[in-house]
Amino acid sequence: MYRTAMIFSAGVLAAALSAGTAWANGAVYAMTNELGNNQVLVYARSSYGTLSLTPIQQISTQGGGSGLQLSAVDNLGSAGSVQLDPSNKFLFVVNTESLAANNGQGNYNSDCSPGSITIFSIGSGGILTFVNKVPSGGLFPNSLAVRQTSTVNGQTTVTQDLLYVLNAGGPGTCSISPNVTGMVVNQQGQVTPVGSAQSIAPGPATGGTGVNCALTGLGPQTTFGCGLNPPAFVRSPAQVKFTPDGSQVVVTVKGTNSIYVFPVQFDGSLGSAQVLQAPGPALPTFFGFTFDLNSHMLVTETFGSATAVPTGAAGAVSSFYVQAPGTLSQVSADVGDLGTAACWILLDKLTGKYAYVSNNLSNTISSYTVKADGTVTLLNATAALVKGPNDLAGVVENGSSFMYVVNAGNNTIEAFQINSDGSLNFLVPLDISTGFPSDSAPQGLAAY
Repeated sequence: MYRTAMIFSAGVLAAALSAGTAWANGAVYAMTNELGNNQVLVYARSSYGTLSLTPIQQISTQGGGSGLQLSAVDNLGSAGSVQLDPSNKFLFVVNTESLAANNGQGNYNSDCSPGSITIFSIGSGGILTFVNKVPSGGLFPNSLAVRQTSTVNGQTTVTQDLLYVLNAGGPGTCSISPNVTGMVVNQQGQVTPVGSAQSIAPGPATGGTGVNCALTGLGPQTTFGCGLNPPAFVRSPAQVKFTPDGSQVVVTVKGTNSIYVFPVQFDGSLGSAQVLQAPGPALPTFFGFTFDLNSHMLVTETFGSATAVPTGAAGAVSSFYVQAPGTLSQVSADVGDLGTAACWILLDKLTGKYAYVSNNLSNTISSYTVKADGTVTLLNATAALVKGPNDLAGVVENGSSFMYVVNAGNNTIEAFQINSDGSLNFLVPLDISTGFPSDSAPQGLAAY
């Protein structure tokens, strides 16, 4: 009966959509990452979780993406490349500004073009307006973290966004290391730098074992040096994110199997990082992460406890407690999901009891249970079948929880309802949205 009602409701919404976007309760934003012509597609979202079949807006970032140079199904090798600010006032998007075909040099390290960040304001119905494009502070920006800050000046409260960018490219001939760069964004979308960039060590340019910059593995060998621009997608720094209380910034680095924890200082700049490195120079490869409702860090491991890449059915999740001085205490270690290339993770924020992982190379979404102490347990290795899944986004509305996944395998966005037992239901028949250009490389997803 419930499923029949969902189908009926979705059909009604399909008819309503043709009349305009007034029905929308929110929006979902996806990035095309096109080489030289990066764009954001905007989809209307209803209170039932369903999306418009095609974009209600397609807008240029006025910058360029990385295109399909590295991998058709994982062209940034990162999580969090599209971010909403906490008040849904601004949308922030990365532009890698990559050159085509290594600028004709046959060497990825020849691309020294600096990246940029586009800032959009969000209007009625989720419609975007271009506000600003600013330098990212490095090469190949691939992940963003944002939190809101408020200061009192006399009788006036000033609210701004503190934005951190993970720049995954360099060094080599560019003489620029991967880094995290901070900036303050005021209510007009204007940007002021914060502190100085903090370097991230990508690992040696050659040599090493396992995922630590060996010259064998997935894809062309010329793409597999650490810290190049564009960087190897199984090696590069993967994600930057604030801890829930905003006091620390965390970065995962695949190439060295490391997690950096930076303290956020009073002026918004970052102090020196504490670094946790997984045992040995080989896997696991820490990739995407999120935090549960009790501030435990849940992090994916692309190939789990395998000793070589690629290894099938070896994706995993670990969990940590992040303590104030930046130390990490492990709660669960290498909990496998039987998928290949576990990369992105989403927590169901309605209950906090379930987490979902997209397995990029096995075309599955896996689900985990999350206990109050941060312990994770595999719930369903194949909670959903998808096609080249990348970033995940979620919303909670009217007592229901919804999840969206952008699929690089077939250039679609799929919508799911998260049930009370952690299982997933396709929102049929409006479960698939399209509209990506044929040469796009979709990655990056945000929703409200």
